[in-house]
Amino acid sequence: MAQPDPIANFDAKTLSYTYDNGWSFTNTFEGHTRISVVPRRGELREHVQMRELRPGLFFVSWIDGEMGLLAQIIDVEQGTVLAAIPSDDDAGTQIISATITSFDGGDAIQ
Repeated sequence: MAQPDPIANFDAKTLSYTYDNGWSFTNTFEGHTRISVVPRRGELREHVQMRELRPGLFFVSWIDGEMGLLAQIIDVEQGTVLAAIPSDDDAGTQIISATITSFDGGDAIQ
């Protein structure tokens, strides 16, 4: 039996979060398109891939036109986001964490 596409948990919903370094993002999902408004870059529309690791825990990845491969682990139940992003100095990858400030789906994905 095929697993349902986990992106359906986010489709037509908005997820907002703030990283520990102060960066804040709001993402709206239209199917596999993640729409974000990014300071100094404007609106980004990026194709995302998503896999549900366990109920309420999702691995999300996409290719950013400037930064390359980005990945997040979104834990809706715990209200956290963990992201892997390229370092500014090309020294590798940074791991940064965030707190979910709002999610249209409530505390748990239905």
